[in-house]
Amino acid sequence: MSAPLKTLESLGIKKLSKTEQDFMEVIWEHPDGIKSEELYAKFDQALGTKSTILYRIVRKGLATTVRDGRHYIYIPKITQEEYNQAFFQDKLSREFGITSFEGLAAAFCGRTKLRPEEKERISQLLEELKDHE
Repeated sequence: MSAPLKTLESLGIKKLSKTEQDFMEVIWEHPDGIKSEELYAKFDQALGTKSTILYRIVRKGLATTVRDGRHYIYIPKITQEEYNQAFFQDKLSREFGITSFEGLAAAFCGRTKLRPEEKERISQLLEELKDHE
């Protein structure tokens, strides 16, 4: 009934380290992109370290770069909300074997499965929530 949860892997991205996440949070604040020199000014690490962190973020699939003269503009490929959802869904899948919202609802009830009428009610509730965005 419900679609599988989107994990980091299904989005083609990898988990960020704490430092990478700090950098990525600044990038997310600029959905149209942020120049490298602006980004560098916000952190205390050595220039080479900052470049390495940003390189890893791009390699992990969370941002893309556009060359602007001698500098780069870093643009997020997904939103922070999308990353957080995928991160937690990945955690649910790996640690608890939960791969759908139905599985999550059943786990909260101390069960492994829901009855068909319960699945239908949850699907209706999710549709109602989507309609109110």
